[in-house]
Amino acid sequence: MNSHTKGIQLSLLCLLILGILPIIATVRTNDGNALAFAFWLSFWQLAFAAPVYLVQRKRAQVSGELHKSTGTFSSIHTWALVLLTGVLFGAATFAYVLAVDLTGPVTFAVAVQAYPLFALIWEALFLRRRKSTAEMTFTLVIAASMVYLGTQGTWHLSTISSGFWLALVVPLLWSIAHVIIKEMMNASAITPSEVIVTRVLIAALFLGFACLFMQGSGGLLTTGTNWKFQLVAFLMGFAYYLELFFWFTAVKYIDVSKGASITAPAPAVTVLLALVFLGQELHDYQITALFLVVGSVVGLIRYGRKEKSTE
Repeated sequence: MNSHTKGIQLSLLCLLILGILPIIATVRTNDGNALAFAFWLSFWQLAFAAPVYLVQRKRAQVSGELHKSTGTFSSIHTWALVLLTGVLFGAATFAYVLAVDLTGPVTFAVAVQAYPLFALIWEALFLRRRKSTAEMTFTLVIAASMVYLGTQGTWHLSTISSGFWLALVVPLLWSIAHVIIKEMMNASAITPSEVIVTRVLIAALFLGFACLFMQGSGGLLTTGTNWKFQLVAFLMGFAYYLELFFWFTAVKYIDVSKGASITAPAPAVTVLLALVFLGQELHDYQITALFLVVGSVVGLIRYGRKEKSTE
């Protein structure tokens, strides 16, 4: 198997996991709230990420490559950015869980595809990257699709629920954090493995302190000893970590744009699973928004790749 094929296969696994995650969040038991669930899934995510990071660090030490990343976190500025992105991801995890509860997996899965919209906005505002007419067109289609989806096909802004606004907060926070991480990785020796373990560690600490402040130690102990609740949190944390691991591995073998285009139809997986296993009803406005958003995301990625190849 050549590296290109391996990258495609790993991207397909990411597609599958991204489609499954909202379903796992939906089948969460009612024995704990969204904040506690966000903490415990982050805890399990860290439980998987830390050993892999330590093994990779040990191998790098044995092979003599560890010195290359020495001083990665020596800068106060870098530490501040790492802390900020960890908090952003922690907040996004909580928003993710709560938004799925409020909107359902299908609407949420489509709403998360607003990520390119926010990413383009931040890149244009803060990185001063000019956008072409085609990119702006696809972006406007995504924006219009979000309005259509949020208003349930009525176009009346007053009908947009708080749950849908919260769903849009997830890609908003992701886009801010990812722009910061990208610039940080370009300017330092931070590795993908270090990014994963530090962001999950800080997110877990942030959510843990939030749980203690909002609910006291009783809330964490109650959910921590509930095996049904922990099983779902374990599955969510494991799946989320696998998606991150597979993604960072995949982009070593294929272009990020190709990997992103492969994972773009993830909401279709969520729709299929919701219909088959949850028996949820699918509405016309959801189908329309799904096709418009996925088509626009794929168009953005492919057009961006063509533009880059002609530079």
